[in-house]
Amino acid sequence: MKSITGKVRNTLFGTTQPVSLLPGIALGVAIMLTAQWASIYLGEFFKSQFQMNRSPVSMFLLAIIFGMVVRNIIPLPPIFEKGIQFCVKKLLRLGIIFLGIRLSIMAIARIGIIAFLVTSCCVICGILASYYLSKAAGVNSRLGTLIASGTGICGVSAIVALSPCIDAREEETAYAISTITIFGLLVTLVYPYIIETVFHLAPGQAGLFLGTAIHDTSQVTGAAYIYDQLWGLEVSQVAITTKLIRNVMMVAVIPILAMVYAKENNTQKGAFSAAGLWHFFPKFVLGFLAFALFRSLGDYLLTGKSHFLFWDSAQSWGEFCLTIKTAAKYLLAIAITGAGLCTRFSKLKKLSYKPLIIGFGAALIVGAVSYILIHLLAGPISKLI
Repeated sequence: MKSITGKVRNTLFGTTQPVSLLPGIALGVAIMLTAQWASIYLGEFFKSQFQMNRSPVSMFLLAIIFGMVVRNIIPLPPIFEKGIQFCVKKLLRLGIIFLGIRLSIMAIARIGIIAFLVTSCCVICGILASYYLSKAAGVNSRLGTLIASGTGICGVSAIVALSPCIDAREEETAYAISTITIFGLLVTLVYPYIIETVFHLAPGQAGLFLGTAIHDTSQVTGAAYIYDQLWGLEVSQVAITTKLIRNVMMVAVIPILAMVYAKENNTQKGAFSAAGLWHFFPKFVLGFLAFALFRSLGDYLLTGKSHFLFWDSAQSWGEFCLTIKTAAKYLLAIAITGAGLCTRFSKLKKLSYKPLIIGFGAALIVGAVSYILIHLLAGPISKLI
């Protein structure tokens, strides 16, 4: 019985001792609330001093920045680490699952049709760009393959999944993660401003661009919410749905990259079972879809003035959905704060210039491909999204 309980705790919390998570979670919540208060104060200041209609400051933007400041200025004791990792991994996934309540299944299908096309092209271009840039820079094939997976598919998760498949050394994995992190973090802070002031993209196009041009799930989520708050538009549902499609592609792309590496380097790696493929599947996507289905069913039944489980009116159902949306927002804000707390500049200093060049070049190419595609497909995007 104890072993079963331990497994359940480990699955839910990432540890058999959930109490050990409290210091890190408390720190994330405190920084998030500080960011929320500061965004309100600074927003009112800028609006009054510069006659702005909207605040140029986002709670999510400040949460990332405050997290990085705390991590790199204050020496945090190890007691905080487990809770910070819990925020980045578990709370992020739970927040995304809750986000499913914002969309119907039909809305996801409409977004998915166009997002799959754009995402497929961006994934292929990102992988090829990283591969050839690595060859040109003379970087070893393991590191080049890791950077390719992080750039093309889904950032850190893809690197961690691929690393044992190609026998990557610890420093190579750390190099790839650091490279992806630094450029992903940079565009997370910059793209929400550029999209509106330079690119002038429609909301559907903006969501697709953020979902394809930024690497990691936490970074896409942060950038999308920053955009929502800055410009008063909802692109986060499109951006995150697009990113989830990229995450699902990991099931196919990770084995392919591992087999290509094995063939090029004459190793025995590259064989995958069904269980191995299931291991790569981002299972929180199923939760996201389940909440969207739940939302669709509730909307359908209560529109006909019927009953749906505990709800007997469209108003009470709407209030419930709003509560879940609000919970998702704060869960994701804490997760984004955790992402900031995971950013150590001291580690980035150890990077050589070659991985940085590869990461920078691949990120620019993926962004350019995404930008071109969403302009070429502007008509279908406006109809479907």
